[in-house]
Amino acid sequence: MTATVLFLFLLQARPAPPRTPPLDSGALIARAGEALGRGDRTEAKRLLGEAGERGHSVRALLQLARLLSEDGNANGAAGALRAAIGLAPNSEDVLAAFAELSLTVHAPLQAILTLESLTRICPSEPRYAYQLGVGLMMGGDMPAAIDALRKANTLEPDRPLTLLALGLAYNNQKLFIDARPLLRRALDLNPESIETLAALSEAEAGTGDLESAERDAARALARGRDNPTANLVIGMARMAQQRYPEARDALLAAAAADPRSPKPEYQLSLVFARLGDQAAADRHLAQYREKLRALEAAIDELHKRGGGIGR
Repeated sequence: MTATVLFLFLLQARPAPPRTPPLDSGALIARAGEALGRGDRTEAKRLLGEAGERGHSVRALLQLARLLSEDGNANGAAGALRAAIGLAPNSEDVLAAFAELSLTVHAPLQAILTLESLTRICPSEPRYAYQLGVGLMMGGDMPAAIDALRKANTLEPDRPLTLLALGLAYNNQKLFIDARPLLRRALDLNPESIETLAALSEAEAGTGDLESAERDAARALARGRDNPTANLVIGMARMAQQRYPEARDALLAAAAADPRSPKPEYQLSLVFARLGDQAAADRHLAQYREKLRALEAAIDELHKRGGGIGR
């Protein structure tokens, strides 16, 4: 018997090493559920992480992302969802969870890219068209947002949130005549919405109906005194009435409530000029221009990184 044959014989005769039992992801997920039932979120996340990493379980990764998101760990949740996307890149559930997280943490580009995939996979689902519109609004691309929200409204007419979002986008583009009936309908469907009432007051002001605008803005402020849109409308109404100190106070409140918006800054430049404070007028005009440039830069970056996104 040659040395080679002897080696092969001895290798065959050697007891095989014990096999590692396959990871039972389902059992780990079940144990994670039991841990949650006991209130042990740390153990639940550990078990779900093991099922996701070693067991390649998309279900476990989705549950882990939900727990991490609830704990305020947006980065951890995003990591779990990216791992799930790597395992199931065309899964509607995975993409939907990633899009919702992206919107929650104000990451418009990744939300838009994900939702564009979802709207291609599920073209008849109004929720994804609506969320795409919201993401585009968040990114500052209002014309593209209007297109997405119109589609959402066609797929599911008379949904109050869609009507509100579309009305807000129209207001942003100064299409107040188009916005007003949509917002009126949204308010009929959801009379408790302060945001809808305030947006309607802006549309009314834009169409020249200052009496209705002032009334509805005052109603909105009675429910939420810091609402930026309602304060803006009141400020503009007081400007038209030449009640400049009151206009100033309302516009300052609007600027404080929505620091990114250039609209109150422009109106403040006008009201301070009327009050004879040219230094303050110049300061607010400079802030208006700075905020406008920031919005335009954000839109340009969105298009550049998204490769013509929303077009």
